[in-house]
Amino acid sequence: MQWKATGLPKLAGPGSCNGLRPSHEATSETIRKRATRGDELSDQAGDQIGDQALASVSDSEPFELRLAQTIAWCAPRANPTDAARSLRTEKHRPWVLETDRATTVRHVLAARASTDPAVRSAIPVRSIEELGSGRLLLYFPDANLADGAAEVETGGFFDVDNVPPWDTWIGLFRDESADISFVEYLVSWVPAEFVELVERGIYANPEDCILWLADSHVALAGTLRSRGLLR
Repeated sequence: MQWKATGLPKLAGPGSCNGLRPSHEATSETIRKRATRGDELSDQAGDQIGDQALASVSDSEPFELRLAQTIAWCAPRANPTDAARSLRTEKHRPWVLETDRATTVRHVLAARASTDPAVRSAIPVRSIEELGSGRLLLYFPDANLADGAAEVETGGFFDVDNVPPWDTWIGLFRDESADISFVEYLVSWVPAEFVELVERGIYANPEDCILWLADSHVALAGTLRSRGLLR
């Protein structure tokens, strides 16, 4: 059997291979376009990861809005002479027999918004300056040992289970890649009046189930830094 000529294209000049190799200029342009597209895809992936980190469990409202609502509620009510009660509004007390933690938190947030016009009209936080001198706090409920040390040290700001006052709650988050005791965590906003007190409570807590968000390695911390909401 004899092979017939296949009609390959003529040589396009020095350095080409049967006219199939693009010119240097075309190659550079293709690489540039691919690199640009790669950057765009990387940015999109980064945005998606960031959005996932900001998504609290079973809550459709964005983190920045929940933060603004929490600040609007707590700022006029924080009383440093009453650490145990000033940010635990009795009519918003969480129901202990809720279906799950996410439902408990969501109901507290909804109750706040339904009873205070300032909370309902709050605008999502866009800069770290809007936090004032307040700070973001983490609480890992599955790491809690209920030792009561932070409760005593803070005069009741934390309860015996190291839970911060429910008026300060922003949302419940989950990191499936974390150790089992640190998968779920509650994020709260601590008004400036209580920052020093909470710092003492964190220091007294032996199991490290409470800490500042800025001192943690959760995905939420990185996302908020990238958006200028955390130092």
